[in-house]
Amino acid sequence: MSSTDTTQQKGLRANSVGLWGDFIVSIANVAPSSSVAFTLALLVSFAGHVAPLAVLVVGLGMFLCSIGYASLNRWKAHAGAPYVWVGEAVTPAVGVGTGFLNVAVSTFANVGNITLAGAYLLFVVAPSSSFPKAVTWLIATAIMAILAWLSIRGISPSVKVQMAFVVLEYGSMIAFVILALIHESHGTGGATLPHFNDFTIGHAMNGIGGFAGLAKAAVPCGFLYLGWEATSVLGEESTHSNIHPGRAMMMGTLFLTIWYTFLIWVFQGVSSQANVLSHGTDVLAYTGTLLVPGFWGRALPFAVLIAVIGTCQIQMTEPSRVLYALARDKLVPKFFGVIDQKHQTPWIGLIVLAAIPPILLIPYLASTSASHAIGYVISADGMMGLFMYFVIATSSVWFYRSHLRKSLKNFLLLGGLPLIGGLMMLAVYIYALNTQVAVVAVVSVVGLVLMYSLGIIVRYTRADSPFFKEVAERRKVDFGK
Repeated sequence: MSSTDTTQQKGLRANSVGLWGDFIVSIANVAPSSSVAFTLALLVSFAGHVAPLAVLVVGLGMFLCSIGYASLNRWKAHAGAPYVWVGEAVTPAVGVGTGFLNVAVSTFANVGNITLAGAYLLFVVAPSSSFPKAVTWLIATAIMAILAWLSIRGISPSVKVQMAFVVLEYGSMIAFVILALIHESHGTGGATLPHFNDFTIGHAMNGIGGFAGLAKAAVPCGFLYLGWEATSVLGEESTHSNIHPGRAMMMGTLFLTIWYTFLIWVFQGVSSQANVLSHGTDVLAYTGTLLVPGFWGRALPFAVLIAVIGTCQIQMTEPSRVLYALARDKLVPKFFGVIDQKHQTPWIGLIVLAAIPPILLIPYLASTSASHAIGYVISADGMMGLFMYFVIATSSVWFYRSHLRKSLKNFLLLGGLPLIGGLMMLAVYIYALNTQVAVVAVVSVVGLVLMYSLGIIVRYTRADSPFFKEVAERRKVDFGK
């Protein structure tokens, strides 16, 4: 662990969450129900019936990246894992830039999350009514305030709430999967049952499918999985801190790959392809009313709502730990490192991170031009997340480079597999640069340049940081050997 500020009476509470809790955090931050709701139609529009294959391939790439994360976690469990790991493996400046990137990716994603949370809550309560944008903002802000209060009370009660969310979300989704399969077995309205041909690539039809469609679908598939790494920053609060967070990330990515592939496989056939495409991001809300007309049809959008709310909390918790560690290492203002003495959480950082999305949501809802601008940032945010996975996964390979020749196991687990995963994420990012709207691609590049430029600036303006000194001392020892 990095040096601790001597004025700090307490740090984060150790042994607050076990392997199961780490796993819950990993899958909760991805929000499978909401992710499927907002990407299903897009995936089908690109890949057609082979959308599940795209989900499977990208998910396996994420799993390979998680192997690299787990390897670095075995070396050091740390609240500032992204910047500590990359700083040690590559250079401190690049490490700090990666830490800032991690904070930015989570925080900007929450702007979109709370917009959806407010809108879906209103839909569940009154599906046939329309509400002023101010009401959506008030509800979204209230949700963030409640989640901030819960997060300040500690990771342990937060995980318990997340477990309840998971039970509600997955219970609803499983029930509707069964209903969807029954509905598809009758072939009503163009519905079709899942078939293993959905994992074979044929010729493109009507501009949809084929290898080109599969490649295009890889970009939204990458966004689909964003967030599984949240457990990486819980090392100082986890039991068996060098083992459980890494193991939970591998479990999380593997589970999500299977679960996502299955959900897309089932729900893409709930109606004709044209009907699925026509409902866009409302496809699960449509599916709910299609399968269970009336009040109980709201259970599926309710699952989406629960998923979004759960993600809002974890995407506030993850950057709060990174900022806490950065403050402890005197790399950002020290108020981010202030700990609530009763609950041992970085309460000021959590409040700041909870306040940013509602503040940015005001212009997003009030102005069309501002909503477009912030929308571009949110889209670019997903691309930056893919680049972050590339950086950390490949950094793990470089960090363990001297171990790769010792055995085939080392070569695969410490080298080959994480490298393949990292390069897959880079390939998806580069492909997205060529296929996304030009302004989104530009914003993603500018965002990366900004984050890593800040890392360089901090490297030379905070040269007395304990983090920089400790890296330098370790490298002197290693060089001496």
